[in-house]
Amino acid sequence: METNKLRRLISFLVLLGIIVLIGALFYRVMASFLLPLFLAAVLVVIFSPVHKHILKRFKGRKRSAAAATTAIIGLVVLLPIGIAGTYAAVEGSRILRNLSPGYIAETLSDFRKQFELEIPSEEALSLSEIAIEDLVNSTALTENLDAVQVSFGEILKQYERIDVGDSSRAAKQAYKDYGQLLKSFTEKVDNLTVSDVLNEGIELRESFSEFRTAYLGGTLNEVLIDTANPSPEQLQDLSNNVLNSDMRRQILQAGANTLGYFVALLAGIVIMLIGVYFFLVDGRVMVQTILKLSPLKSDYEKMLIDEFVSISRAVVLATVLSALAQGVLAGVGFWIAGLNSILLLTFAATLLAMVPFVGAAIVWAPAAAWLILFADAPGYGIFLIIWGVGPVSLSDNIVKPLVLQNASKLHPMFALLSVVGGVQALGPIGILTGPMVVVFLQTLLNILHRELSSMDGEDLENLLDDTPPAGEDES
Repeated sequence: METNKLRRLISFLVLLGIIVLIGALFYRVMASFLLPLFLAAVLVVIFSPVHKHILKRFKGRKRSAAAATTAIIGLVVLLPIGIAGTYAAVEGSRILRNLSPGYIAETLSDFRKQFELEIPSEEALSLSEIAIEDLVNSTALTENLDAVQVSFGEILKQYERIDVGDSSRAAKQAYKDYGQLLKSFTEKVDNLTVSDVLNEGIELRESFSEFRTAYLGGTLNEVLIDTANPSPEQLQDLSNNVLNSDMRRQILQAGANTLGYFVALLAGIVIMLIGVYFFLVDGRVMVQTILKLSPLKSDYEKMLIDEFVSISRAVVLATVLSALAQGVLAGVGFWIAGLNSILLLTFAATLLAMVPFVGAAIVWAPAAAWLILFADAPGYGIFLIIWGVGPVSLSDNIVKPLVLQNASKLHPMFALLSVVGGVQALGPIGILTGPMVVVFLQTLLNILHRELSSMDGEDLENLLDDTPPAGEDES
């Protein structure tokens, strides 16, 4: 008897080890398909009422009805992706087509006017800087005092053209100090050596730099103004460097990565649709086969399946309703701000509101920036930012928890955190799996509580004790 028990135990352990090994290999083989198949199961649950209606119209022909339902699901999934991809490609090509030095210069000009970043007395400042640099850096000038006179004359000429009438007190004082240094240089220029000219020129450059900083409103404002006022040479260099070899390589690599991503996305969609078809045809048989292998009671299995069905529908419904709320509110903001193509912007905001960590902000934020920078409507731009951060973004945090709470009996805090935490842990699929994990844990704890409540003290003691209860035959 003991030998038979030992053999059965060894046989069981060997079988268990083989199952674990084959299961690990099975996971390695199927890992890349788990996400598409999981989404296929969710879509089957969501579209089951549609499939039942189609099955009736096809008079019980399961394969034909499954093919029709799969085609409908494919259109629902692929149509928004196709529209969004086309819109992104058109907008991207338009931006690249307009990205020229002339377009950049015109955009910067509008930006400078909007934020008052033009350089006052720009030509006089530029020519003064050039003349001073020539005086300091050119060997020809320092070796020829006549050339020094010419260069200094140009500096003095440009100094007199600078208008400091509306400047600050510090700028006027710096202008006066710079002028006094110029006059001092004038008085002794004829008696200077080459070394003296260099020293005086360096001192003159430092004085001019201090004046220019004060004249432009301080160091920070000077940096902003200089950044917003690139020279024609800088614009040309930018144009020449936009598509240099490194940039070309990066663009090609980005294009290859994007192409690879869309190929993988398309393959995943194909696998998902194939899964949808076979789940619709044989899904009930598959579920029954899996349940036969489950050690849980049938009513517990039914509870878990019911929770999967309800939470799948609840999450999708919450996502769609939240996206519609954000899109409609964003559309109202676009209309109030007076933007063109309101329907297109609203559609884009609604569609992108379903994307985690992107949302409708990727539409209304650039629109607000365009109103502020280029449309000469900063008030409407600021309104759109406030409207986007306020009602548009907050609607997502109100609609999703509310729908999830009503459908899954989750507390609003757990409903919100399950979505956010799921996305952080698992990516976009966390929108579905996060609430499912929380609901399944809640259901399993309820099952455990029911089991413990159904046991009396003796049953629980026998369950925890390895020895058989008194009165039973040990054989």
